[in-house]
Amino acid sequence: MNTKRRALATVCTAAAAVMTLLAGQAHAAVIWDGDASRGTGVFGHIGSNCAAPGSVTAVDDSARGEVWRYRKPAGSNRCESRGIVVGGDDYTFTNGSTRYLGWASKLSSAVDNNAIFQWKSYGDHQQNWPVVLKMIGGKLTMIQRQPDGTVHTIWSRSVSAGAWNHIVIGLHLSDQTRGGWVELWFNGAKQTFNSGTQRWNCRTFDSENHPKWGVYGADSNSVDHYVDALKIGTSYGDVD
Repeated sequence: MNTKRRALATVCTAAAAVMTLLAGQAHAAVIWDGDASRGTGVFGHIGSNCAAPGSVTAVDDSARGEVWRYRKPAGSNRCESRGIVVGGDDYTFTNGSTRYLGWASKLSSAVDNNAIFQWKSYGDHQQNWPVVLKMIGGKLTMIQRQPDGTVHTIWSRSVSAGAWNHIVIGLHLSDQTRGGWVELWFNGAKQTFNSGTQRWNCRTFDSENHPKWGVYGADSNSVDHYVDALKIGTSYGDVD
């Protein structure tokens, strides 16, 4: 190969590498990083959602570093965060969009509760919560509620107190009765719902929706919910 051809080949190889890098960057669409090292300002609201003596704080985990601890004391009915902040403003989820929410979760107690995660409706809404994860009988359980109040138990899996598990929820947002969908990954494996499918078609968007992490319910019990690696993106790969 002569000098000119060798130089041209080198330039082409470098250009291809740059284009590959840029393509990878373009694909990356992490909308929100809720790492505990960034402080509670990553959340839209805590306040009355976790009143004293409850607390949402960053604590050190020997294996994972800084993680969130949602501390719900006995006698309190909730300790949750509501919504997310992106670019200094409360983030607005929109009808017709698709979002993936990923995080790691560890509970101090597997006692029954109302929710450890809520996709919660606000404003002039028809659905109180389109999608919830909660503990029932030692099992992490996903339930889905339609506008007419019908509640579907669509998935469950036994979990142990003190064990970390990674969760990803995919949500296509739609205000039509069956226009949206939910997908679920548990510890890296895509889950099959009770319907026998891996995508549950349902209504997933109301006038205003926000994610809520923490502990809701289990009023008589003290429960700590540890949460790590919180991310929201436009694809599974952004948050797994």
